[in-house]
Amino acid sequence: MRLEEKRWIYLVVGTMINVIIGQTYAWSVFVNPLAQEFGWSVADVSIAFAIFHSISCIPIIIAGKMQDWVQPKFIILFGAIMYGLGMLAVGFVTSLPQLYIAYGVMGGISMGTIYSGIVPNMVRFFPDRRGLVSGILAAGVGCGAFLWAPVAAVMIERFEVLPTFKMLGTLYLVLLCILSLLIQTAPADFAPAGWTPSPVQQKTMIIPDKDWKGMLLDPLFYCLAIVIVMGGISGLMIIAHASPILQSVGMYSAVAAGTWVGVLALCNSSGRAGWGFISDLIGRMPSLVIIYVILGVAMFWLASSSYAVVVPLLLVGMCFGGFMGMLASLTADAFGPKNLAVNFGVMFLPFGLAAFTGPRLAAVMKAGSGSYAQAFLIASALSIVGIVMAVVASYMIKRRRMVAENSGDLVLETS
Repeated sequence: MRLEEKRWIYLVVGTMINVIIGQTYAWSVFVNPLAQEFGWSVADVSIAFAIFHSISCIPIIIAGKMQDWVQPKFIILFGAIMYGLGMLAVGFVTSLPQLYIAYGVMGGISMGTIYSGIVPNMVRFFPDRRGLVSGILAAGVGCGAFLWAPVAAVMIERFEVLPTFKMLGTLYLVLLCILSLLIQTAPADFAPAGWTPSPVQQKTMIIPDKDWKGMLLDPLFYCLAIVIVMGGISGLMIIAHASPILQSVGMYSAVAAGTWVGVLALCNSSGRAGWGFISDLIGRMPSLVIIYVILGVAMFWLASSSYAVVVPLLLVGMCFGGFMGMLASLTADAFGPKNLAVNFGVMFLPFGLAAFTGPRLAAVMKAGSGSYAQAFLIASALSIVGIVMAVVASYMIKRRRMVAENSGDLVLETS
């Protein structure tokens, strides 16, 4: 079998791994049961989710650099062992610090490690479909909750929350270790036989490669960082509290809310793949502007009305999935594919800030006022900032391409 065909098998395996670690987006199903089990506040329990996503960006950088010496499958295997053990350990916690370490620290480190081992490697396998592949892999993570949220809700109702974590952790440990060993490394400068880049793809290849140091000295990075933070706050605010929001605002039962959390995950994952495909056609920045317009309207809807609360909730999931699905391809477009493994991790740092801010903001606002409305209104306003910064970043990228073209520094890369 030719490598052009094998790469699709690797993509399927990578997506399956991401579906498993995507269990984190079913977190809202566990919030109330954990709080009730120990008498903790929802705000305190939510810190575990914030720690998870805040920490996950750090191992992405480290694991990305390690791929200069270690094959991605071994990076993924290490993360797989830690992820399974972390989820298993949650089943034995008796205090908040233990929850923060087992779910937040161990889960976050393993999530970032696994994701870094999969995404940059797969994107290099598909220079002809960067946006689509990045979106599919991100969709796997988003789709995880579609599977695990209803499953976990039923398991919690039947076995309670701690035994549920013990059973799921054991399952994750076995499956992830097996799947990780099936991933192969993309060859340097890989290009499918007979591939001719489209005009849109050619434009993304004009940008010179930069390493992480050059990226951090580039104003474009900080524009994109602000865009990521603005969308991450809104998206993770909803992801982390979807089940409590549906129960308190929409008056859904815990199991019904868990089912809708699964549908939210489906919108999240479809947004990742769908917007990735669209961004290959019209470009990343125009796609981001459209995403943030929808996001702003949806968050304002949630802030101002409880009517059909499921609709704006699902729209937020679609938009959040959209910009998360473009993160790897956007990084490659802005700073080149050569150093993507490390640059992708650095680009995740702003996401860590959003991960800590969004869920905590919603929890604090709810505890203080009895309503999520103020948090939603803030998120809607932040979407406007995201639109402005996306337009600024788009202008900077266009200027950079013009300079490269006019200087004759046009390098048509096929990797």
